[in-house]
This record gives sequence, C-alpha cells and structure tokens, in this order.
Amino acid sequence: MSREPSAIEPASQAAGPTFRWILRGSTIALAAVALAWTASVVPDVTDPAVPQIAGRVARGERYETDRLRRIVADNLPSARRLCSAKTLRELLLLQLAVADESTRSGDLKQTDTDADAVASTSRALLACAPTEGLGWFGSYWAEIRQEGFGPRTAQLLGLSYHFAPHEAWLQLIRAPLALRAFNAASPELREHAVQDFADIFRARLFPSAATLYQAAGAEARVALLDHTCDAPEADRDLFSHFVAAKGLRLRNRCYPSDDDAFRTSR
Repeated sequence: MSREPSAIEPASQAAGPTFRWILRGSTIALAAVALAWTASVVPDVTDPAVPQIAGRVARGERYETDRLRRIVADNLPSARRLCSAKTLRELLLLQLAVADESTRSGDLKQTDTDADAVASTSRALLACAPTEGLGWFGSYWAEIRQEGFGPRTAQLLGLSYHFAPHEAWLQLIRAPLALRAFNAASPELREHAVQDFADIFRARLFPSAATLYQAAGAEARVALLDHTCDAPEADRDLFSHFVAAKGLRLRNRCYPSDDDAFRTSR
C-alpha cells in the first residue's frame, strides 16, 4: 500500500537548512561571547612573579623602586576587581617597600604620593579581608606619616597586633615603627612591640634584633634587653656582637659590663 504524501514533509525539508543556519549563528555567537570573556579575564590575571618578588622583599631584598612601582601599577587594578586578598597583600608589601625608600630619600612630595597609595591599597585589602593584619599595619603606616601618633593611629596599630601577633615577616617591618612610638604608646602596645623583638630574638635573627635595638629609645632598650635574660648565653653573646658592630654598648643586668670587646664596641 503506497503512502500518501504528507503535507508536513516539505515544511520539514525547508526547516533543515534554516535549522543549520540557526546552529551556525549560535556557534558564532558563542565564539564571540568566549572571546569577550577572554578579553575581560586576561587583564585580571596577575603576574606570577608578584608573589616571588613580594617574598624576597619580605626577606629584606631590595629592588629598584621604579620597577616595584611598575609591578604594582600593572597588577593592582585586576587585584582590586577580583578582590584577591593574597595579591593585594603582596602588592601592599611592595608599596610599603617603595614608600619606605621614598621616606629615606627625603623626597617629601613622592613620600606623600606613596603614603596615599599605601593607604588606598590598605583599604582595598581590608575591604576584601577585614582580618588581614598587614592591611591594618599599612593603614597605620600611612596615617602616622601624615598625622603622627595619636588615638587613631594607636587603634590601627593595635588591630595589626590583634590579627597578626606573631607573623615574623610582618614583625620585622612593624617593630621599628612601634618602638619609635614606644614612649607615647599604651602599656598594651608597648608589650606588643617588645614581643615583636622577643620573637625575632628567639628566632635567632640577631642582625635584625640588633637593628631593632638600635632604633629603640632608652626606655624601650631596657625592656627589650630584659626579655633576653632567659636566653642561652651563646645567643646573648651573638646578639651583643651585632649590637657592638653598630657602635653601641649594652648596659643591662643580663649583660655584665666588662672589658670583653665581644660585648662592647667602645
């Protein structure tokens, strides 16, 4: 029995080419979306060298400030867009290194610019990670440069200690500033500053401990040395050696004064 021609068949045959064109158009549209997505994401990919350089800076290595500024400028916009706490932390560390160099150079205009940059990145980091100790320290660094030590800066420093009390790499950059404000600080902040030094001393980072001792005032020095009394004599002797190399003499009950040139420089 022959099948009667269906009225639907011509329509189906006609729909075939149309459907293929729709598929082809969809493929083109998807490709365009993929390209647009790639274009939007690529600028958000940070330089893989950032964490390596930040790690080296945290360990005390020095880089040209112009190079560090370029690295920050190239990577900061994407870190902000992605709210990447890790990358913002690394870039803030680079900015602090740059700002510190500006301060040492005596370029007041550049120091103000760098301090503003530190403050801005600190706010961005804290917006993404409110418990980030480096973010609070960055805010403290910028504010004390611009406003001096006061209730507001003391609060910022306290928050840095609250959220990151024993991070060695942060202690190395925080302790010098905290010790400079020792006489104006509260007893709690004084104890935090001394604890920074004690942790560094116990880690046997004696050159850094000697630098902190050098930066401290007379009252702070007594407190620092008192925290070393229970240390092994060999550790105290090594610390004395690095202090003497800076032209300083230790005067403390735990460091008897004698003619030993190992303990005194003059």
